[in-house]
Amino acid sequence: MPRNSKPAQPADAQQPAAEPQSGRGGSRRIRSPKWTGLQPTIAHLYTDIDDRLTHALKITGEGLQETFEAAINTYCDALQPPIPAEMPTDAEALKMPRDPNQPPPGTPADRPTAPPAVVRLKPNTRARLVAACHQEQMGGKAVINDAIEAYLDELGLDEVELDDAE
Repeated sequence: MPRNSKPAQPADAQQPAAEPQSGRGGSRRIRSPKWTGLQPTIAHLYTDIDDRLTHALKITGEGLQETFEAAINTYCDALQPPIPAEMPTDAEALKMPRDPNQPPPGTPADRPTAPPAVVRLKPNTRARLVAACHQEQMGGKAVINDAIEAYLDELGLDEVELDDAE
């Protein structure tokens, strides 16, 4: 019994080309996820601090977000004057400032940086981080590195212990 099949198309018949999707060319839209209520924050840690943080996470069993939250809030409490514990809910308060003293492009880095990580922070913690950047007149990278380093020092995890653990 013969099979019913479609007739073969001639070799010179061309398939219609797919048309590009409208409105999606070129630019990426960055937005925070609505289901978490957390603010994505890119952290560029120096490699030595990143190694210490990795070691601390193994020892404490805390997650990355918990550690960042604790480090930033502890740092903001220690500043003089301290950053208020409750920040106003203002969208502008969540915009991270860049380093005002950034070296010109092409300048060799003084400390190597680990690949960036995205950490989702509570809006209040993110606002405190931004306020600390403004108060200290530093960019987000410097304040986050200082906060993590101070927190690891407070936990008693110094470079000597990290070298012994490896």
